[in-house]
Amino acid sequence: MARPRSGIIYNLEKVLEQLLETNAALNERLSQMEAMLLGAPAAGRRGRKPGRKPGRKPGRKPGRRGRKPGAKKLCSVAGCGHPHYAKGLCANHYQQARIKALKKKEAKA
Repeated sequence: MARPRSGIIYNLEKVLEQLLETNAALNERLSQMEAMLLGAPAAGRRGRKPGRKPGRKPGRKPGRRGRKPGAKKLCSVAGCGHPHYAKGLCANHYQQARIKALKKKEAKA
């Protein structure tokens, strides 16, 4: 059975379709106007901030900072060749020392 082309629901559907078309057209025009006014969005620019003078900060020494690439510390435990982690120990021996110290502290208390 075909739907009648009259009635409140049919009229509301027609009006709603017209509103949606108008809304889509307005959104398109607004986005075009916004692009014209603001210009294309600027890509994230890296580098110096405007107004800064070129060159290094005063007092800075040239070259790399930190440890020298060849100077690698090793674990201080005899026979252990793992790299240094903290307090002269590798990660494994450092954890063992921590646990030992905690147990010792608990025994005193």
